Amino acid sequence: MNLEEKKAKGLDVEWKITVAASEINLKIDEEIIKISKTLSLPGFRPGKVPMTIVRQKYIDSITRKVLDEVMNLSLKKSIVEKKIQPSVQPNVSVDKYEEGGDLIFNASFQKMPIVPELDFKKISVEKSELEFNEKDLNQSLENIAKNHERFVPLKKKRKSKKGDLIHFSFEGKINNKVFKGSKGENETVILGSNKYIPGYEEQMIDMDIDEEKEIKVTFPDDYREKNISGKKANFLIHVKDIQERVKNIEIDDKLAKEIGEEDLDTLKVKLKSKMNSDFENYSAIKMRRDLTDLLLNKINFDLPSRMVDDEIRFLNSQNENLEKKKDKKEIKSISERRVKLGLILNHIGRKNKVEINDKDLTKAVVGEAQKYPGEEKKVVDFYKNNPQMMENLKGIAFEEKVINFALNLCPKKIKKCTFDELFKSDKLTDKKEQIKKDTKLLKKGNQNE
Repeated sequence: MNLEEKKAKGLDVEWKITVAASEINLKIDEEIIKISKTLSLPGFRPGKVPMTIVRQKYIDSITRKVLDEVMNLSLKKSIVEKKIQPSVQPNVSVDKYEEGGDLIFNASFQKMPIVPELDFKKISVEKSELEFNEKDLNQSLENIAKNHERFVPLKKKRKSKKGDLIHFSFEGKINNKVFKGSKGENETVILGSNKYIPGYEEQMIDMDIDEEKEIKVTFPDDYREKNISGKKANFLIHVKDIQERVKNIEIDDKLAKEIGEEDLDTLKVKLKSKMNSDFENYSAIKMRRDLTDLLLNKINFDLPSRMVDDEIRFLNSQNENLEKKKDKKEIKSISERRVKLGLILNHIGRKNKVEINDKDLTKAVVGEAQKYPGEEKKVVDFYKNNPQMMENLKGIAFEEKVINFALNLCPKKIKKCTFDELFKSDKLTDKKEQIKKDTKLLKKGNQNE
């Protein structure tokens, strides 16, 4: 085998490799012998077909197979000998081959860049510690009271309206026939919560206590009970009681008991504990993100453009499903950041022999499952049944472990601060938005109970 370097500029590599005819012909003959030992053709006993006939009949497919194997083996051997690590799958193409002659093929790829070393003991990161503020505790209590649903009987008799808690019974029919789940006693619903199918709650507005009313609805096409999905139904509604929501709930023992605590003092203790735990979590997230920014700013090298292009294609495919689409410049910037950070963390991990074990992987799966309350088992099963997705999660867990490894080596600058001061960091913007979203979902969830 002979290798000629046609290009070796930066990360780009292009080789012209020649494999001697003798090696190609030997492998073709070996393949013919292998096939002839098991081949069965009319007029010949199994394994007794002459090699000349095997060659005539199968030479094209045999040659293609041999050439593929020879090119792959030759390329791998050359890469190992030159101690090069390709960043992406090499492009290989036959330059010249005639039966019985030498094989000449081209191989082009981009090699992995050399990532400069960094002494983590000389890089300090800021570690935030909670400076407890009664204001934060009071704000949490106010949020609990604001989102808590408490209803009391009507002080003055009136018709039902949106936001009321209705106690009722119902009996439904489709084409004058009862169906599974068509009857209910002692049911409750907050009007406007969308707990029931579209049009159901709206028709319960403007009803009196003890009033009966027939409403007409149509089950959605995607309704969970397929045998009644898309069908029209009549329901006879009997309103048993109407309660109105308490607008301003006092922060007291009664509130604490209604959310499952012994009293207000117990609630405050648990809130303080949760606040400390949450603060540590968000502080750790900020610290990890500060470190990744430091790594990206302090370590510089050429990026393999093909890896960046692959990441751009991936982000573009995701971008199509987003409401707020990213522009080309933003996608390119994100792609370059991801590729660069991935290469840095991979280098640090390999150099320091950071490895993912079963415990790390289990922790990563549990972490993903916790993002979907009530559907944890589905998430766990999804990863168990999807090896490719599990492999992706393994990569994420590896990077997380490498970052934690590096953080343990970095000196820490302790900074006391409140929640508000911590969340002023642009590193936690997404978390702040998520908290707002979760608060809205919690409020909606309480309405649906």
